[in-house]
Amino acid sequence: MNANNILGQSSLISKMERILAGGRIVHAYLFTGPAGIGKKTMSNLLAQALICNEPGDKPCNRCSTCRQFLSGNHPDVIWIRRPEDKTGIIVDQIRSMQAIIKVKPYQAGKRICFIENAHLMTEQAQNALLKTLEEPPSYTVFFLLSDNTSTLLPTIVSRCQVFRVGSLSRETIKDILNQRLGISFEEAGTYAALSQGNPGKAISLAGDEVFRSCREKLINSLSQAGSLKILDIYGLFDENKEHIDELLDILEAWFRDLLIYRETKDASLVVNLDKMPQIVRQSSNFTSWELKKMLENVAFSRKVLKSNCNYQLTIENMLLSF
Repeated sequence: MNANNILGQSSLISKMERILAGGRIVHAYLFTGPAGIGKKTMSNLLAQALICNEPGDKPCNRCSTCRQFLSGNHPDVIWIRRPEDKTGIIVDQIRSMQAIIKVKPYQAGKRICFIENAHLMTEQAQNALLKTLEEPPSYTVFFLLSDNTSTLLPTIVSRCQVFRVGSLSRETIKDILNQRLGISFEEAGTYAALSQGNPGKAISLAGDEVFRSCREKLINSLSQAGSLKILDIYGLFDENKEHIDELLDILEAWFRDLLIYRETKDASLVVNLDKMPQIVRQSSNFTSWELKKMLENVAFSRKVLKSNCNYQLTIENMLLSF
């Protein structure tokens, strides 16, 4: 299988190679995993390989079928996505797809149907899809991409071959960031650690100037000797409400690093690798108990904010507990 441009996921690639070599193509594949983990990349690889016209390693990326697929213009490939004005994928979209797949493929031997964020399908849409999965046209292959299979009907999951796209190692993500974004390995190591094995999240964080600026300002305030600059930190939270999840991630990673380094003195376990001098200095300014309480307060504040409680009061209470 021609997967040289994909780093990591070797076990999934091997599984796909066995499918292609044995010709054991099923009618539906379900790719699961967190957003940004690589579900689209992996499902695209298999789908493109299924319709590639050339012999040898597939996909060849050279034949007319591959070129059309890569450009998003292949007539036998359908994408179903949540409409911008809807909260989910609706039954009318599934019915439109059902009408299309009644017609045999125009060019490829198979018709490919992707359902992106399949977990957002309404119950009506899922029930309509189920009927097609029970009696699919022989030439149609479905690819369902889902962040959360718990919202899918068990009968849909049972009719799919499941690919669980797992996290990548820090080293693999560092290589991805270095190759794609030209980031130094030291800086890439920080974003690889912050991403928790999610390449999409790592790329997003590394390319987000707002996040990078917030991280620098927040850590600079947190790492000041003596008392924490509570007012500066509060101002940062107040100005960046739309980035609250990222700010809490930064806080959580920082206090976690201080705790781990205080207890182990092992720098290889640290997330904020580019801030080691501050971590070494600050880790001795708190007890382990204090750092654990700070982590608990960040986690509690995250939970409270998700329930739409008062933003200002929640942030104030969290910061005053540091």
